[in-house]
Amino acid sequence: MSTRNDSYIVMVTWNAVPFSPTLSNHLKSVGTLINPKFLGQGIQFYLLGQKGLLPGRGVSDVQLANASPPLDQSGCVPALATSLGNDIDHDFASSNPGYLTLGSYKVGSFLKDCGLPKPCGGELLSVHVYTGRDHNDPPKLCVNGTYVFENKINSGGRGLNIAVINGPTGEVTKVANFDTWGVDSTMLELFLEDLQPDEIAVIFTHDEASTKLSELSRTILFDLGSSRIHDLKFRASWYMVGQRGIRGFSGFEKLNIGEKTNWAEVVDERFCLPRRLTGYLSRPDPLPETRNVPRLEFCQKHIGYGDFCGPESKLAPLAPAKLADVTLVNSPIYSDLTVVLVMAPPSRNALRMLLETLLGQPGVNPRQVMVSLRKTNDSETERLIKLFNFHILSGRIELDYRTHLVHSITDVFETLHPRYIVVIEENTVLSPDFLHYLATQEPLFEVDSTINAIGAWNDNGYVGVSSDLTRVHRVDGFPHQGFLTTRSFWEANTKNGDYSCCLTESWEGWFPKQKIISVVPDVSRIARISPPAGNGGVVREMFHRPREFSRQSELKIENNFPAAKDKFDAYMASTVSKAAKFHPKTVDLCPSSLNFVETSPKE
Repeated sequence: MSTRNDSYIVMVTWNAVPFSPTLSNHLKSVGTLINPKFLGQGIQFYLLGQKGLLPGRGVSDVQLANASPPLDQSGCVPALATSLGNDIDHDFASSNPGYLTLGSYKVGSFLKDCGLPKPCGGELLSVHVYTGRDHNDPPKLCVNGTYVFENKINSGGRGLNIAVINGPTGEVTKVANFDTWGVDSTMLELFLEDLQPDEIAVIFTHDEASTKLSELSRTILFDLGSSRIHDLKFRASWYMVGQRGIRGFSGFEKLNIGEKTNWAEVVDERFCLPRRLTGYLSRPDPLPETRNVPRLEFCQKHIGYGDFCGPESKLAPLAPAKLADVTLVNSPIYSDLTVVLVMAPPSRNALRMLLETLLGQPGVNPRQVMVSLRKTNDSETERLIKLFNFHILSGRIELDYRTHLVHSITDVFETLHPRYIVVIEENTVLSPDFLHYLATQEPLFEVDSTINAIGAWNDNGYVGVSSDLTRVHRVDGFPHQGFLTTRSFWEANTKNGDYSCCLTESWEGWFPKQKIISVVPDVSRIARISPPAGNGGVVREMFHRPREFSRQSELKIENNFPAAKDKFDAYMASTVSKAAKFHPKTVDLCPSSLNFVETSPKE
């Protein structure tokens, strides 16, 4: 989300907008704070904000997309730097981090020609850039014989240090430090976006500058002429001279990368600087390895993918998350014994959101993932799937979603023969611990043959009803939305193409004539971003009512609520024996709820 900080941002949604963590972060940067309970759901909202505004200080409102009546707001917009602007320091003179202007910054020591062996001559400016050997060696910058950064001068330090030079006059007009190790890059982005075409920026690191340097900041620096900014790594030393509107790449740049966590070799450069930069149309270095060229090309060709193709994201690599829980490294959920089947929704952007949450699952192996499409010759969707290195399940083209889902599960078992299948239905997103949760529960299949499936969705997991992230329930019925089941169970119940088990939508209950036992979490590990078709009472209750949704990663499920039959029966017997007892005559049913309230015994 790139705008000038002296401009309003007015945003109004139309129809349902999936609320993702990335969207949440963008909205925070312009002063809008949305309750995280909406994560993973379709919402509608409006906002009036400014970049740099503190979260919660903008004008906004939000509700679920299907809520009625729609949001409606009117009134007078406050003037800049009043109602909204109170929380933004537009001149940055006292902000932290921020910048100092000509007349307010200190002047350091004088060194003729900044230490160059001879004067630059003409309109050229002498410059000396020194990044420092480590965090105890202060950074230095000399321009035209005067140091504007050195020890205890103008707060030069960790992160990025910047001096802005007025090209026509050769004067340093601003100096700034942005601690991009300890603070996010929002203020840096505002600073860089305010650079004028006749201004030259000398930018250099000290200590560590990469940790919180955003993709948007890197993109802005790239636009200013950097060819190496996407290679900047931990404790690297780097400098560049850039200018807005430069055609090509700056000839003034150097990057040193250290070994492991050590500081890189210091940048210590002296040179003569022209007052107007000439760009080089050919890149001085090869494309940085961290740049995702296929994703960039995809985003340049296709539209409608939201923040996936935003300036902060379109160059970012798409890599699977690593498993941190060493106790699960041998789980079959993370091996070829399991296939993850994704049912592609009609909306490509909804599919993109689902695939992003799947790739973010610690331990996921793209080789295991099959995405089932309902139409052929859809090159755009196929290209999107391949960006994630997932596979496409090519098969029959079905008239309805239910039939397509049933046949896709069968096709996976018949062609790939896995022990398990993880099914992820359309129009969903996954919690960060979706696969981790399934991996922790998978051993139940071995210890209890009565369990047929492990679900990730709790039908009763509503806000105010479910809250225990470590609890699981043993329930009757086959799960839906997201679940794990076995090949032996599926093949035994769909012999000879008999799909009488599954004549309804999955959420209406498959295998209705059988005794099905499943395990589900108290708090769901999967969420719908839009409800299924229909507006009946069951749909409204199950999919429109606000739900709890796990946002934890690799959360351990405790064994306080055993799901295996023998332990579960013992647990339930113990729980019932300890329960409080009351007589029906001593309770009344509250007229406005389903809660029982004990009253005094009636005579």
